[in-house]
Amino acid sequence: MIKYPDKVLLTAGGKIACGRCKASSVRTKEQCGRPALKGKEYCQFHGGRCDKRKLTEESKQRLRTLNLKDGTYTLESRLASSQFRLKLRYIECVGHHLGMIKEKTRGRKPKGWIALNPNIPSEYERMLRLAGLIN
Repeated sequence: MIKYPDKVLLTAGGKIACGRCKASSVRTKEQCGRPALKGKEYCQFHGGRCDKRKLTEESKQRLRTLNLKDGTYTLESRLASSQFRLKLRYIECVGHHLGMIKEKTRGRKPKGWIALNPNIPSEYERMLRLAGLIN
């Protein structure tokens, strides 16, 4: 099986020849049909704009502080928000176990989530501690 059968893509009615994006679909295993960016192997949707340079610690720090207008999305505030969502999720699980809440929240679990079985007393106690309801 040829991994990348079409390396050249003809656009504008066959007048312009350019490289074809090398990305392939996970589901259909077909190659992306978009043209690759100039001098790159991938289109803009599959990482063609990435410069693939290794980031130094200084550049990582600069990127963390970049585009922060009011300090809302700093690393510390995001961690605090994540911890708060985690605590709320455990409180919701306790309420669901006690029959106070009928349906659980759908979607992705917060970072740091540990699935606990409330029917086991030690795990139920741990869930109460994680929710901040007991010390």
